[in-house]
Amino acid sequence: MGMCESILGQTVERIGTLIFRLTATVANALPGPARRALADASALVFYASSPAKRSSVRENLSNAGSPAGQRAVLGVFRHHARNIVEMFASSRWSDERIRRHIEIDGGEALDEALKAGAGVILVTGHIGNWELGALYLASLGHRLHVVAGVQMNTLLTGAVKDAKEARGIEVVNPSTPYRRLLRALGSGGVVALLVDGDVYTGGEEILFFGKPVKAPDGPVRLSRASGAPIVAGYCRRLGKERYRIHLETILGAHEAASLPDDQALGRVYGALERFVSDNADQWCIFRPFWERAT
Repeated sequence: MGMCESILGQTVERIGTLIFRLTATVANALPGPARRALADASALVFYASSPAKRSSVRENLSNAGSPAGQRAVLGVFRHHARNIVEMFASSRWSDERIRRHIEIDGGEALDEALKAGAGVILVTGHIGNWELGALYLASLGHRLHVVAGVQMNTLLTGAVKDAKEARGIEVVNPSTPYRRLLRALGSGGVVALLVDGDVYTGGEEILFFGKPVKAPDGPVRLSRASGAPIVAGYCRRLGKERYRIHLETILGAHEAASLPDDQALGRVYGALERFVSDNADQWCIFRPFWERAT
C-alpha cells in the first residue's frame, strides 16, 4: 500500500511539473498584451463562476472602507489573474529582466535591518504582485525563506515550490518547527510572512479597520525569540508589467521584546491596515477576512 501511494505521489508530482513547465513556457513566449488579455479573460471566467468569492471580495473591500461595486470587485479578480499568469512567465525571466520591471522605495530599510546581524522578518499581505516582489528581493542576493501552504493547487504545489527554490527562495511549510526559522534568521536570512493568509493556527484577536479578527502573532513571537527586526512592505502593480516595492521598518532589533503584546501586534497590523487602505484595489483575498472574529 505504501509503495503504491509513493508511486502515485511521484506520478502526480511529475504531471504537475510538466504542466507547470509547459504553462510557464507558453506564458513567457506570449507578448505582454497577449499575456494580459489571457489573464483578463481568465478573470472574467473566475468572476462569473465564483459567487461566493465575489461576495467575499465585496465584503472585504467594504469593511476596509473602499469602493465595493462590481467594477472594483472585478478589478481584484483581474489583478489576481494577472499575478498567476505572471508567476508562470516570470519563472523563465532572468534576474536582470525582473529588476527592469520593478522600482523600490525603502530598500535601505531592509539593508539597515540586516546590519543588526539577526536576520529580518518581512511581513506583507496579498497585495499587488507579492510573488514577483519576492523574486526581485532574491535577485538582489537576499536569502528568502517564505512560509507558504498549498500554492495554486495540490497538483502544482510541488512544481511551484521547485521553481521558487531554483531562484533561491526557500519555501517553508507552516507546520515547520520554529527552530528552522530561527536558524534561517541566525544565518542572516529574510523570513517572509504573509500575515493576511489563513494557513496559521492560534493567533490573537486584534482590531483591523475597527473590527475584531483573529490574526497570527508569529511575527512578534519570532522577533522576540530571535532579536530580528520586523520590516513590512508590499509590491504594488503600477501598470503594464510595472511594479513598485515599498518597505519600512516597523519594529527594530529586540524592540518586540520590550513592548506589550497589544502594542507589538499593533505595529504589525497597523502597517498592514495602512497598506490595505492604500491598495485595496489590489488586495487579493477571496474569503471573508473577518470570518475568524470572535
